[in-house]
Amino acid sequence: MRLLLPLLASLLLQLSSAQAETFKVGVELQSYMPYSDVQDGQYLGYGRDLLDAFAAHQGHVFIYQPLPVRRLLSDLLNGRVDFKYPDNPRWNADLKQDYRLYLSQAAAISIDGVLVKPQFLGQGKARLHRLGTQRGFTPWPYLDDIKAGRIILIQANQIDSLLAMALSGRVDGVYLNPQVVSHQLYNNAKSDTLVFDPSLAYQDDHYYLSSIKHPEVIEQFDAFLISQAKLVERLKERYGIANPFNDQ
Repeated sequence: MRLLLPLLASLLLQLSSAQAETFKVGVELQSYMPYSDVQDGQYLGYGRDLLDAFAAHQGHVFIYQPLPVRRLLSDLLNGRVDFKYPDNPRWNADLKQDYRLYLSQAAAISIDGVLVKPQFLGQGKARLHRLGTQRGFTPWPYLDDIKAGRIILIQANQIDSLLAMALSGRVDGVYLNPQVVSHQLYNNAKSDTLVFDPSLAYQDDHYYLSSIKHPEVIEQFDAFLISQAKLVERLKERYGIANPFNDQ
């Protein structure tokens, strides 16, 4: 028995070490609150709290690597990061087609649509001659109009630049996440200057955790989203993303 105890302790330690691992998570190097932000190199927001809660629950250690959006996918595909958050099966689907990519269940809902000045609310698509969006975003519901030349797409690197264009009338609307825009405008004391127009086409979407190398952790994350559903909902409520139409 005395010989067995050290052996059992060693086996338990090995099993614990096998389950608890350190992973590098690639995240977007941009301000996109309430979903995420990066300040002084630190990843913040709903995404951070959610992934931290999962890591603590599972016994893993997550190291967050903020990267430019374009480089983030490349680093995932080339194995420089273990996970990418957020991800979506439609994003850069052509670049992913030669890889076996594992996606989690939905970790957050996201709405992308058109925001306009309040006086233009409900006036329809006909007045959208110039549509602004963030560089790298795809305004899926308006691609046919853009390709046909009925809508001119204007892109900018920063959200605040797009909002300035909309407020000054340089674009007729901006295609962005309304919760992100509301957060940005609220922080600048301009909460009622642009509003989401649900009468215009919008994209009802979700954010996922993705990986190429660790499908077993993706399965663990899915189980966490189910078993800790109340915790996940509290995080969504804390960051105001439980219902994208709360402010509409």
